[in-house]
Amino acid sequence: MDICLKCGAEPPLISQICHKCVRETVVISRLPEVLRMVDCKSCYSLKIPGTWLEFDSVESAVGHFFESSIIWHDNLSQQKTDLTMKQLDPSKYRVLAKTRANYGGLALESDLEQVVEIKYQVCQTCSRHAGGYYEAILQIRTKQKSVLDAAVEKVFKDIDSSPAEFFSTENGPVKGGFDFQLSSTERARSLARELMIQFGGHVNETNSLVGRKDGRDLLRHTFGVRLPSFLVGDFLLIKEKVYQVTRLDRRKAKLKLMESPYTKKMVEIDTLRNPNILDDSLNVQIISSREDQFLLLDPFTHQTVEAVSPPNWNGKTVEALRFGNETFFIWN
Repeated sequence: MDICLKCGAEPPLISQICHKCVRETVVISRLPEVLRMVDCKSCYSLKIPGTWLEFDSVESAVGHFFESSIIWHDNLSQQKTDLTMKQLDPSKYRVLAKTRANYGGLALESDLEQVVEIKYQVCQTCSRHAGGYYEAILQIRTKQKSVLDAAVEKVFKDIDSSPAEFFSTENGPVKGGFDFQLSSTERARSLARELMIQFGGHVNETNSLVGRKDGRDLLRHTFGVRLPSFLVGDFLLIKEKVYQVTRLDRRKAKLKLMESPYTKKMVEIDTLRNPNILDDSLNVQIISSREDQFLLLDPFTHQTVEAVSPPNWNGKTVEALRFGNETFFIWN
């Protein structure tokens, strides 16, 4: 019969050691003698080999550093750690940890306690931000405010959701558009392309020499994004006919004729540089109807209008669009 090699007890055994002896001898976790970390005093990022990790507070950075410093016993599974910490002074935290793990099917616990010393520095991102660092300029140009607002909102959302090293040093409106000074050339190039894909238009990239470093030229890139004056869903008046923009594909726009025969066509965006964009549509009240003859209430003038529906129209709603002094009816 197998017995414990330490005390001679009978099974159950783990690696020929009884559970009692395992609990007495196996230490599931330990810490290095000294715990020192480097933290950014501006953004709380924790310095690790080769980079910085972002955190929302010093406490969360200390917690991550402490947990990553734990040295676990081999052959464990289901490791868990519960931390409590107390700030001793601005550069010291006392951390207590209750660690738990499974060793050969036996649940073990171990308590750890140590002071974490903090050295504060300024990370590269914060240093660049404070110094007005930027690698690229993103210039958004369009004649339509609604298009500009949508594009600018997209850029701000992208910056907000990106890692801290991608930021805008300065940004603001300029004549004909909006400019961003951005910390990354590659991200600026990617953003310019995304804007072109989403809104149509084209991108022009230029660069200028701003210095030399380690024998290499340092270039600052400018990405000029020229967007069309309309968005997907807008209604355009072209040669007295109403079209809806259904798709934008870089330099081309797909238009749908909003009357019979409701044809679709692709046109070059450059041919629509100064389009007549109709006001937002309003619902139309149908006063009466007889076959294809309708009496409608114009929501812009509040006057009744006689209108003829498209052939075989069996829709339920009519919308009105306004351009100048003329109302156009859309039969849905």
